[in-house]
Amino acid sequence: MTRASIAAALLVAALAADGRAGDSAKGTSAGAFLRLAPGARGAALGEAFAGVADDAYAAWYNPAGLAFLETVEAAGAHESRFESMSYDVAIIAAPVLAWSDRPRRANAYGVMALAVYSLSTKDIARRGLVETDAPSGTFGASDRAVAVSYAKRVIDGPLSLGATVKVVDSVLDSSRAETVTWDGACLWRGPRTWVAAGVRGLGGSLRYKSEADAVSPVYYAGASLHSGQTWLLSSELDVPAREAASLGLGLEHRWQAAPDFSASLRAGYRTGRSDSGVLAGASLGLAATWRALEVDVAWSPGGALADVFTYSVLVRFGQR
Repeated sequence: MTRASIAAALLVAALAADGRAGDSAKGTSAGAFLRLAPGARGAALGEAFAGVADDAYAAWYNPAGLAFLETVEAAGAHESRFESMSYDVAIIAAPVLAWSDRPRRANAYGVMALAVYSLSTKDIARRGLVETDAPSGTFGASDRAVAVSYAKRVIDGPLSLGATVKVVDSVLDSSRAETVTWDGACLWRGPRTWVAAGVRGLGGSLRYKSEADAVSPVYYAGASLHSGQTWLLSSELDVPAREAASLGLGLEHRWQAAPDFSASLRAGYRTGRSDSGVLAGASLGLAATWRALEVDVAWSPGGALADVFTYSVLVRFGQR
């Protein structure tokens, strides 16, 4: 097995570990870790978040959603996966005029975001060309993407456009590959219904020594229905260029428990998940919000590869 094949196998295994990749994901091309959705809220909603995209995590789900942010937001998420594999995310989003004294809305000239996505594992057994039960040592592997996003509303209306450029760095033992890929999206926000469409992972290829594997894009469309600040229903259709499509559905209920404190319950379902038994595709989540701080946790079954718990935090600066 070549190094490129091993790297692809590791990344596909990471996707399978959280039950979010079905049988169609086997044999996918490079950059599979770019499809790992960050944040507990999106995970709990069956990853049906492109049509919501109302916080800093929009930088991954739908960059066009950043255009509606009016304060600086910082977000972080962590997932511990099988075999010492972990997925970590850090995002900061800021309106262009966030620190300006101009008498205009902070997002009048758009909103920018900087994000880092990192998937890593260690202690992989190293074996030579001769089959043996005794490994000759261990090595590690890591994948990292640094992303810059920009979004702006069209004539200050309900429609926004957004784009992201990602610089991807992949390391497997002594082999290294780098590439640049793009995301692009739009979001229309009506009084109660929001609609989105876009693409993730457009262009780029990772070359390990003499082998190059292209990043496979994912095209998506999403929608959400809002009932005030209490109920949210979301849906998203993801169509990978080389694999079967999958559909995500999510439901969120938020209630105000105290003047400065609210809580949320979430549930979701995504088709195409495998190896999770009777609960395949299901997800649940819980969030607590105190003033500008929101803490979230999500659960999804992983079958033989163990359940996946996602923990995330979001801070809205300047909001009380």
